[in-house]
Amino acid sequence: MLTPEYIEQSSEFSELNERHDALLGIIDSCTKTLDSLTDSLSDSGLADVRGGAFEEWLCDIGMSKLQTALKDIDGGSLTMLTVSDMIDLGVSFPDAAALQLLGYIAHYKLNDDSAFGPPSGSVLSWDVKQTANWIKTLGNPYLCLASADLHGAALCSLTPTRVVEISKGALKVNNAVKFIGLVRKMRSETDSDKATWVTKWSGASTIENQA
Repeated sequence: MLTPEYIEQSSEFSELNERHDALLGIIDSCTKTLDSLTDSLSDSGLADVRGGAFEEWLCDIGMSKLQTALKDIDGGSLTMLTVSDMIDLGVSFPDAAALQLLGYIAHYKLNDDSAFGPPSGSVLSWDVKQTANWIKTLGNPYLCLASADLHGAALCSLTPTRVVEISKGALKVNNAVKFIGLVRKMRSETDSDKATWVTKWSGASTIENQA
């Protein structure tokens, strides 16, 4: 006999089945996206990573917040952009530098980790606090840069013009050039035991031009 209780439970069961089927569809779609991303990165780096796979890659490296700003960008075009290009798209300098670094590591398969982090202990791996502490050891006139929220990737992507801009005019071009020289010297000393690219990489150039 079809009691009200039976009818209610039958309706709920039907809804659960529909929800289950919908979730299976979502899982299948996500699996295909992940497989596509994995295959592309393995075969050709970022060159063929586009659409949903590119959005997934941004999530994997912890930069999903950039999906809106980079909605018209894919992996291949990312390899041809500089930090300055991405700033023009509305990305902050620190985020642009971090993205360029992780993109470089992913494109040239320099790290098997899905997050594509820089080598542990390298200047490129420094967080904001570590970077600020190093800048503070330089004393004047560079102390104004200690509060600029620079991390390792950003520090290594600076140009004299960018240094002057970040210092809000407190540093002139000659001091900015000296600061870049200090960064290069420190990178060479700190990462001398690591691969050459670790001491040479800069987001001021494109991923494509740093093969």
